[in-house]
Amino acid sequence: MADPLTQPGPPPDRGRPAPGPGPRRPSARRDAIFALALWMARGDHPTRALAEGPGRAFALELVGAALRHKASLEWALGRCVKRMPQGELRAALLVGAAQLLVLRVPDHAAISETVQAAKPIGKGAAGFVNAVLRRLQRGREAFAAELARQPAPVRLNLPRPLWERWRGQFGEARARAVAEALAAPPRTVLRPLPPFGPPAGCAPHPDDPAFFLVPNGVRVEALEGFAEGRFVVQDPATRHALDLLDVRPGQRVLDACAAPGGKTAQIAARLAPWPVGTRLVANEPDPVRAETLRDTLRRCGFLGRVEVSVRPAQELDGAFDRILLDVPCSNTGVFGRRPDARWAWTPRRLARAAALQRAILGACARLLAPGGILVYSTCSVEPEEDGLQVRDFLAANPGFALLDSRLTLPTPTHDGSFAAALRAAPGR
Repeated sequence: MADPLTQPGPPPDRGRPAPGPGPRRPSARRDAIFALALWMARGDHPTRALAEGPGRAFALELVGAALRHKASLEWALGRCVKRMPQGELRAALLVGAAQLLVLRVPDHAAISETVQAAKPIGKGAAGFVNAVLRRLQRGREAFAAELARQPAPVRLNLPRPLWERWRGQFGEARARAVAEALAAPPRTVLRPLPPFGPPAGCAPHPDDPAFFLVPNGVRVEALEGFAEGRFVVQDPATRHALDLLDVRPGQRVLDACAAPGGKTAQIAARLAPWPVGTRLVANEPDPVRAETLRDTLRRCGFLGRVEVSVRPAQELDGAFDRILLDVPCSNTGVFGRRPDARWAWTPRRLARAAALQRAILGACARLLAPGGILVYSTCSVEPEEDGLQVRDFLAANPGFALLDSRLTLPTPTHDGSFAAALRAAPGR
């Protein structure tokens, strides 16, 4: 029989029934194990593998904790095994360790329910998971003390090349503060669309009273006014892009990378009362994300006014007074919301992202009318995607000038972002 510690085993299969009489609905822990294993095997976005239902919120919490603290958890688990397993078995240990060391779930529930969720993995899996988690439980205090002496990438849960990069870029103290901010589970934040106010129970955001915090444990879809499109989900750090865009009724506007549609809806609201000549094109190259964009615009009542396009941004045409380029990026400013993205980060991926951004910026800049404003924005804090990208563009395009740029580093209360406003010369 193959050693479960070294063999990856069969692909994850949520459909396998749990042992025992009668059908059993997959638990939140089982769903979390499945999602993590799929992510480790194929890089699939882990939240997309989670089943809808009453256990989804807890499964999201488990997956998020496991990914935000993956390096620390694997270090601690490595102290309890001779060799770390792969596949679903590794995912089960991460889910159990996240409960014991991060979420502080009561030990009995954390261990027994994770062991139950590990049974479908195969023969011996439940016993193995039980033994490892109990070792972790017994050594928890000692491991915590020893973890404090480990290298920063382990303690702060970052790929080593990224930590070294940030330390050189920000200095050690600031880099540590950024990493620690991205380790905290993010709050859900919304922004009402005019003329509406916030839903009942949502408190003003401490960084910006125009934004409101959704109470912990409350789904956005359950809030009063969601179905009627009275608000969009948005972090305060991203407001700079819309402020710099300075949209006015009567303008022709392009949102070139528009999904999921929160910024598009806000642009549409600012174009009211839509006088003659007003135009808003929302483009999203990914067909699946384009459906999310349409759903947002439909919910907010703007689908009939906005022209939705599904094309690569480099292939767009037309002439526009305002262009928003919220380009694909490495997501380093939103690792708290995209904890999986931190483990996908490599220098090569960063270079590929910067090359794509350069192509999109160059192509869309040609669509800007004389005197118009283009806002280039990312949810990254990397210079190659932010200030250096803008600097190189301006050096190659003397018909443009920088109006303003804003880099926001992540804190425990908001994400990180970058935005720069570029104006086309009136006579270009």
